[in-house]
Amino acid sequence: MTCTADRAVAAGQPRRDDRPERSGAAPSRGGPGRRAGLALLTVVLAVLLGAAGCGGKGGSSPSAGPTLAATDGADGVQVFAVTGLPSMKFSASELVAKPGRIRVDFSVAAGSAPHNFVVPTIPGANTKIVSAGDKQSVTFTVTKPGDYQVVCTLHPNMTATLKIT
Repeated sequence: MTCTADRAVAAGQPRRDDRPERSGAAPSRGGPGRRAGLALLTVVLAVLLGAAGCGGKGGSSPSAGPTLAATDGADGVQVFAVTGLPSMKFSASELVAKPGRIRVDFSVAAGSAPHNFVVPTIPGANTKIVSAGDKQSVTFTVTKPGDYQVVCTLHPNMTATLKIT
């Protein structure tokens, strides 16, 4: 039995899938659908690579959260209530106070990993490691205006800023 394509070749006519040779060009391996798919893949990869490159110099960035202003406590102490969250962030990204005595009431949300609250450049401005559902307070003094980094030493990308104005 002879198929239609074989009869066409026998009659000297090209088969449907025969394409003319192109000099110097590689044979095509797909039609317009494949080219469109490759173009889409290229765009998706470009977007993903661009998103992966966001975030500056690759260092840590402050935790996403609101800016908190200190409240007035007893004896002129400025007070903050800060929580370590399951998302490995502090509940505030910026704490704003004036020079003087500051108390941080630090708690760790239920269901979270343990955290601590540490201002590395201020002596005594650190809690111990606090477990989920627990809390601890720390009081310290800051005399110079400026921005001071706050970090959880267990999760170095968990940061905030203490801004003394």
